[in-house]
Amino acid sequence: MSEFKEIQWSSADDKIAIHHNYEHQPLISWHDSAMHVVDDFTKVSPLEIKESTLVSDAEQKLRGANRRYACIKNQSDEMTGLLALRELHGRKATQLSTVKQIGWRELAVKELMLPLIALPQVKLEDLKKAKIGDAAATLKASGRDFLLVINDGEVCGVVSSLRIAELTGESVNVYHLPSTFAEIISAINHHEVID
Repeated sequence: MSEFKEIQWSSADDKIAIHHNYEHQPLISWHDSAMHVVDDFTKVSPLEIKESTLVSDAEQKLRGANRRYACIKNQSDEMTGLLALRELHGRKATQLSTVKQIGWRELAVKELMLPLIALPQVKLEDLKKAKIGDAAATLKASGRDFLLVINDGEVCGVVSSLRIAELTGESVNVYHLPSTFAEIISAINHHEVID
């Protein structure tokens, strides 16, 4: 420590201004362009995780990248679904762990992801003409928190209900609908549990 010197310092005043290098971004309206709420993969690459990845590793990757969801890919590097961070410790994860009689850490993300077939998809050209409220209505009607944006047969972005809430200050009231046979049976058997 002898090679370092103390920087001159003093006690702080009881109040002081904070210097900001950014402008405060005002909330946007549901009447603004839906393009404001798209996570555009041409600007920021999505987090991609293999189907076989264990949930504990996926959680670490999601938290490390500060992401709310990841695109799930098969062995051929094709997207097969989306995995929301909050699903890793949700009811489905607990049920699968119990039914399979394995620890949570032994579950693969493929078992918790939302498959592509269960996710609503819209064309980029249609979204460019839409308003944020239109995207919110689509999420609500589909019963999903994610909307895939497709361009030339590829996923080029995602609209999420959380992103809409974050930028507009208004939440999208999505009522999650079962989409697979297993989810329907679970909903029937556990009707008192609603997502």
